[in-house]
Amino acid sequence: MKTFNYSSITLNKLEEIFNIEKNYSKKEFSHWFKKTYKLSKEDNFFMERLISRHIGIINYYTELELISKFIAPILNRIDFTIKEKNIRDWYEVPLKYETEAYSFNGRCDFVVAKGYDEPINPYFFIQEFKQASAAFPEDQLLAEMIVALKINDTNSIKGTYIIGSVWTFVILEQLSKDQYRYFISKKYDAIEFEDLQQIYQNLQHVKQELM
Repeated sequence: MKTFNYSSITLNKLEEIFNIEKNYSKKEFSHWFKKTYKLSKEDNFFMERLISRHIGIINYYTELELISKFIAPILNRIDFTIKEKNIRDWYEVPLKYETEAYSFNGRCDFVVAKGYDEPINPYFFIQEFKQASAAFPEDQLLAEMIVALKINDTNSIKGTYIIGSVWTFVILEQLSKDQYRYFISKKYDAIEFEDLQQIYQNLQHVKQELM
């Protein structure tokens, strides 16, 4: 049995067991990114203040600083808790999947999932909260999303990975049992006001879908 850990996964390792196609078409994101969410004055003030406090230093933050100072305030304001559906956000949670041929194990930085004391059905991932010099957050996110599709028995899932201030959104589709295609969005720099607005709207759209 081949054993993989998310923290050390690479695309080459994933392709040992899965057929994965990477696609840079931006059309796949039009339905997600163009949905209507009206930003309030309070939303805009929050984002302006967040940028002014961290511009110039965000890419020097440690992983913990990046989470606590910049990313968590955004996620807390979105608030992915949907009580009537038992959905909420989770940090640093284990995600394991095993077959006779391979095993995936490790912890997810952030996931929106159904569950009470542990996540059952993962719906949306944010990976890696890495510093700007970090490598392979895209591959780690991809591995987690593949496992989520296996667990949920669905054929599509969304996520994003973050390097410093830059956010990249991902859509993964399952074409057949072990064949996948994923799409990469343009990069959004959260220190740029219009980019942060789009990031915030994209996350709100995820919440609206789950609701």
